[in-house]
Amino acid sequence: MEQRSLLQTPTPEVQAEPEQTLDYWRSDIEQDDFYQPLLKSAAFQRLKGISFLGALDYAFGRKEEQTGSRADHSLNVAALANYVSTRRGYNPELKKHLIIAGLLHDIGHPPLSHSAEPFIKKHIGYGHHHAGEKILKGQHELGRALNQWLAKNTDLSFLISLIDQNALDIDGGDLFNSPINIDTIEGITRSHQVFSRTSKASLSQNRIEIAAASFLPEISNPWEKLDQFWKMKHRVYAGLITSKRGLVADKLSQLYFQHENCRLSEQDIFTSEKQWKKRYVTLFEGLQGINKQKLSIKWMSGAEVGYTARRYYLDESQRGFSRYQCTKMAATTLLPDFSSSNRQLQLAIIK
Repeated sequence: MEQRSLLQTPTPEVQAEPEQTLDYWRSDIEQDDFYQPLLKSAAFQRLKGISFLGALDYAFGRKEEQTGSRADHSLNVAALANYVSTRRGYNPELKKHLIIAGLLHDIGHPPLSHSAEPFIKKHIGYGHHHAGEKILKGQHELGRALNQWLAKNTDLSFLISLIDQNALDIDGGDLFNSPINIDTIEGITRSHQVFSRTSKASLSQNRIEIAAASFLPEISNPWEKLDQFWKMKHRVYAGLITSKRGLVADKLSQLYFQHENCRLSEQDIFTSEKQWKKRYVTLFEGLQGINKQKLSIKWMSGAEVGYTARRYYLDESQRGFSRYQCTKMAATTLLPDFSSSNRQLQLAIIK
């Protein structure tokens, strides 16, 4: 009886050592006085109002703790940079630049992130990469204070080369430009939370394990962990980003301004979703209507949508990163009929 009782006792979850969790490396940054001017800057604070998945966050009805903001994502990317830099034994100056690059790599993201970007590029003339550079160089008022701090504390040209994925591997450039890089590791594991709610502790540890497998030579057999990640990436693209619901959300974000005759200004891309919700009310009503399956937009009903279909797969005959393959193909799909019920949400364009 005693033995049976012991066998029935649940095994407690094994707690990872603090340094084997992402939270440890993130706290190290957040508690460091050096980074406070950056974290408190208007430019970085704005990212708290930019949803990570953009329109998809509203269309899938995600909760804040699932996919979060671009600020939260950036802090975690910086934490991964902190971890890898420390494990590789980089000098303090290089480590500092890699952490700052992680914090600022998404600094130019507009409201709704990637979702509205095709329209923004067409009508404003540039996307989030150039917007980020304008902020970092102090060419927009949002980044003036941040630029002054960067000018005093960093080599701005090198910092931008890291963010633009142009830095050499010997300088830590591979953290941002490798097939399984720190930005991708954080972003894919974050997005996958829409499908599978992993505990915060397990997610924190898993991100570190993927980064170790991708960047640290002392990991003897990294392929099982990296193979799992690559399969996860395919699921995120196939089941989320290019799903019917995802395509509808992105298409609505891109065509709304054209069909509603709303003028998007250059200044709009440097604001947050809080401002957009006030100014473009029916856009967000439409996005939330997708989640509630109560969407009625005649100019989108049955429309043919072009997109890039991606297939992430393993070439198991290969070792090294060449085993991680991706094919891209232009594809089209027909959107559903959104105008079948008078009880459904109506945008101003069809009133």
